[in-house]
Amino acid sequence: MDSLILANIRQRPTRTLVSVVGVALGVVLILVNTGLVRGMLNDRMKREKGVGGEIRFLRPGSGVLTTSSLPLDVRYADRLKQIEGVKEVSPIGAYIQGGGTGIGLEAVEGIEFDSYSAMSGLRIIEGRIFQNDNEVIVDDFKAAKSKAKIGNEIDVFGKKLKVVGIYSPPSGARIKMSLTAMQNYLASTNKCTMIMVKCVTPEKQEEIQKRINETLPGNTVQLIRDLPSFERAIPGIDGFIKTILVLSTIVSSLVILLAMYTTITERTREIGILKSLGASKRFIISVIEKEAITISLIGVSVGLIAAFLIGWVIGATTTLQVEFQFSWIAIATLIGLAAGIGGAFYPAVRAANQDAVKALSYE
Repeated sequence: MDSLILANIRQRPTRTLVSVVGVALGVVLILVNTGLVRGMLNDRMKREKGVGGEIRFLRPGSGVLTTSSLPLDVRYADRLKQIEGVKEVSPIGAYIQGGGTGIGLEAVEGIEFDSYSAMSGLRIIEGRIFQNDNEVIVDDFKAAKSKAKIGNEIDVFGKKLKVVGIYSPPSGARIKMSLTAMQNYLASTNKCTMIMVKCVTPEKQEEIQKRINETLPGNTVQLIRDLPSFERAIPGIDGFIKTILVLSTIVSSLVILLAMYTTITERTREIGILKSLGASKRFIISVIEKEAITISLIGVSVGLIAAFLIGWVIGATTTLQVEFQFSWIAIATLIGLAAGIGGAFYPAVRAANQDAVKALSYE
């Protein structure tokens, strides 16, 4: 029976190729999309924690990224610094724009260099710090992965700004400019997005969080260690992932169903011969299902290789991060196999129920 399955696969290479591509596409959709979301969020969280502060102070209801004006009065920094237990504060403006590679989104930060570097340990390893509104600095990772080298220009706020320095270690956004420059571009004088707070004693950050809430009530005071996990980082991310899973399953199932349905029609006489020789309905269904499982296994393997290759290309050519997790690899594999089994079920039942005499006379 195994030789019959392999012979059927070899006999119709185009149909087999289409089926393999359909299953592989489902696997790639699942792994690349979830890998991109996970990689980008986890990379962002690591860099957020690399800023060095233990507490993040924001206006209620405001996010950490904006495409318009800055919501928080920068004068809150002076009031925060007077609270017992606070060692350092650093106001930060955050802006989001389209990625320079045309893929995804890219964050830009406006900072007060002295307070930010004192908090995060940021240092210029090549070039110098920004000195006017038309200058930015980038981290060493972005400099290595893109054309953001010293002397080059990059697009920020729809303008060409000059890269004058490269910094390390990576923290926060990969592109930084002066907070004053960001305020000018966004017409938000004396405003920022958030204020990072560094504690004298990090172990007492919960006490300091409580003091901030008591002193400046009505604001959002977050502990950096409590930044949301992958699943909770972006509202609706669970729905997005479930949609990808459903679409992948439907695409793979339909491709298998159409391919197997067509091949059953082509094999009508063969099925009639098998039934005349005494083949049971269960035997015919098992042959077709095993053929579908074999094709699905090949498709899953091709999909896994393609997904890893795409992830490597994205990581090598952009600043985006792709993280593949074993659980999602297992889910993609199971969905690929389930799509093959489910898609082939109706054609298999239809073949098993054919009348042997009519099948033998089929032209």
